[in-house]
Amino acid sequence: MKPTARRAVPYPLLAALAVSVLAHALMLSGGWLTLPFTAPDPPPLQARLERLPEVTPAPPPKPAAAPVKKQSIAAAPRPLVSDTLSPFPIPAPTPEATVATESAEAATPAQAEAPAPAPEPEVIADAAPSTFMPERAAIKTLPRRGRIAYALYMGTNKFEVARTVQSWETSADTYKLESTSGTSGLASIFRNEQRIFRSTGRMTERGLRPDHFVSSRIRSGQSNESAARFDWDKNSITLGSGAAQRSAALPAGSQDILSFMYQLALAPPATGRVQIAITNGSRFENYALDVLAEETLETPMGNIRTLPVKQVRRDGGESMEIWLAADYRYLPVRIRFIGRDGVPSGEQIVTEINISD
Repeated sequence: MKPTARRAVPYPLLAALAVSVLAHALMLSGGWLTLPFTAPDPPPLQARLERLPEVTPAPPPKPAAAPVKKQSIAAAPRPLVSDTLSPFPIPAPTPEATVATESAEAATPAQAEAPAPAPEPEVIADAAPSTFMPERAAIKTLPRRGRIAYALYMGTNKFEVARTVQSWETSADTYKLESTSGTSGLASIFRNEQRIFRSTGRMTERGLRPDHFVSSRIRSGQSNESAARFDWDKNSITLGSGAAQRSAALPAGSQDILSFMYQLALAPPATGRVQIAITNGSRFENYALDVLAEETLETPMGNIRTLPVKQVRRDGGESMEIWLAADYRYLPVRIRFIGRDGVPSGEQIVTEINISD
């Protein structure tokens, strides 16, 4: 008889059986598995009240300063003497140049020192000489008629050689001026001479505006004359007489050698220097006049408060000086003549003033 073969028990079945036996054994013994990472029960809490220590509160923190935002300040433009005098146009700064300038300013620390002064402007050209043009409000009026007598002296010993009479007549809008000089006393025996100036023109809101001037000299029966004609419409003046006539430009405010003294009387200038274009009939030039401080002048009429006006002398040229009487409507009361050598050649002093309104 053949032996009976044993059947093999599957492995999974054996494993399940072992686990079941183990679980029952643990339940019967009262034990349990402690899972890992499980905390034991905490001990009972015990609480006690205590006073907290006094704490001084810390001061609140200062607010942080706002970041300073740097601003780019454009430099002021350099002063120019005159835009019209600049021979070349001045180019505007390019954007690249502006950026480069701002970068250089950012890289350079701020300086506490004051900025350097701007350079002095360069003088490109001198202005033309100013012409004496008084304001309308300063213009006075001449008396309707007037006459001033002078004694003419030569040298420093006050030796009288001639007499001069200046007279004028005005209307609403015209004037006539005349100055007549003639030798007197012993001088007339040795040399008989007469000198006449005549000026005619219009009275305007700016004073005297001459239209015609004549200078005559009569000596030993011989007459010599020169004249000036003012053409204000064409701004031109004609000088001389006969074939020797010539023309020149006529600046505003021009006068003749006689009218300019009375123009100064109508509008006495302030202390300083003034320029007036003046003609004597044969020449036409700018006179530079220095107006000085008032001084008291001793005359045959007594002491007179005067305003001295002296022509700036040029080498080799004749000049003159005038004293205007502040107490007598600033009429000319003393006239001094300076020769080409710079030495006074004579002067005339007032002896009489007659006016009629």
